[in-house]
Amino acid sequence: MTKKNGSGASRLPEMTLDPGPWQLPQPPSSELAYMVVAGMLLRRVTVEGGRSVELLGKGDLLLPWHGEPASFCRSEWEVVDRSRLAVLDLRPGSPLSRTTDLATTIVPRAIERARWLALQSAIMSIVGIEERLRALLWALAERWGKPVPGGAEIEVNVPQSVLAEMVGARRPTVSLALGSLTERGLLLTSEPGRWVLSGEPPKVAAAEPERSD
Repeated sequence: MTKKNGSGASRLPEMTLDPGPWQLPQPPSSELAYMVVAGMLLRRVTVEGGRSVELLGKGDLLLPWHGEPASFCRSEWEVVDRSRLAVLDLRPGSPLSRTTDLATTIVPRAIERARWLALQSAIMSIVGIEERLRALLWALAERWGKPVPGGAEIEVNVPQSVLAEMVGARRPTVSLALGSLTERGLLLTSEPGRWVLSGEPPKVAAAEPERSD
């Protein structure tokens, strides 16, 4: 469903999405983009024998006219929490183009999404499910959460099965890992959709020594 966001001409129309599978709109040309205003969406990319999952939230940009990076992969979208998407009309002369610099609006958000995917890939290479999960939760907290005394808090209304996909594990394994992190004092609470992390985020990785060929 698409509706106007407010009455002013500078306000953007929005789409409201209910939880469940979702088909990304396909405009006839590169005229529209969508920015997440609230809620959470998942994008699953599947290849023969493998799969990855991307979590998108507030501030993330969707560019529907960009195809898949390879001919042998397939993507599916799911709305995991009731969401609102702002509709960005990129056509020259549109109200948006007259009120803002589209390049400075679009490009940084697209780059941020790409960098998040690179970080998630690095997290996936961490040995040990507990450390992978802890790093993921801290990444989510720094992206969408807030600092609290002694740690950070994040509200991400996604089930444990989604966290499991994001760290390459099964849901029962993630449930055990969350319990272990709580026992270690690194996770203060794991209420549905709310996580309070204790202490400091993972240490910055040391620079690798230069290699000579």
